[in-house]
Amino acid sequence: MLEKIVKTSSNEGDIVLDCYCGCGTTVAVAQKLNRQWIGIDITYQSISLILKRLEDTFGKGVLDTINIAGIPRDMDSAIALANKKDDRTRKEFEKWAVLTYSNNRAVIQQRKGKDQGIDGIAYFSSDRDKQEKVIFQVKSGNVKSGDIRDLRGTMEREGAVIGIFITLKPPTKDMLKEAKEAGIYQSQYMNQPVDKIQIVTVQEIIEEQKRFNITLMLEVLKSAEQITEIGTQKELDLE
Repeated sequence: MLEKIVKTSSNEGDIVLDCYCGCGTTVAVAQKLNRQWIGIDITYQSISLILKRLEDTFGKGVLDTINIAGIPRDMDSAIALANKKDDRTRKEFEKWAVLTYSNNRAVIQQRKGKDQGIDGIAYFSSDRDKQEKVIFQVKSGNVKSGDIRDLRGTMEREGAVIGIFITLKPPTKDMLKEAKEAGIYQSQYMNQPVDKIQIVTVQEIIEEQKRFNITLMLEVLKSAEQITEIGTQKELDLE
């Protein structure tokens, strides 16, 4: 239906605006029909869904043609988002950190109330095609070695083999030591073993483009059929 609407109401190269783009159906149709588009949504989770949908449908190259506004681009903007007074807005910092580091392949913890030490979950294939769980935890305030011990306890409770601790502030030496003492995980599908607990800073995510490098099984969206002929989405200068 949306494809018919876009076709009849616009021409190739025209701009399609969706002010509440949600999971990005209008955006995907506009991309397919060689329209320029602007999609707006209030949560980073929706943005990540759209990015994953476009990548699955049109290939990774399409992401290089998209101009994204309103998300952390440097440490100052990350700190500003993490320190928002409104709880709902501040939660977007956690979503952004988990989804960005996992390349939009983790699933955000949706439980109401306390998150029980889990901000995101992902799965990867291990030996004998067994599913193994990865849990993500994000901290924007002061951090200490006790946080890593708590993460180890959460991993045991949840049956997770890897824990990712994302922190806005630099980790202490005791935290790094505690993480190393958790040991390593090795699978026949891995080129080398990895630490069971990995500490990642927001600075590494932003400035070094550091990302989780284990191929995950659970995607934010189901993979869509690859489209052979890809329309080019030109960047829009909104200034």
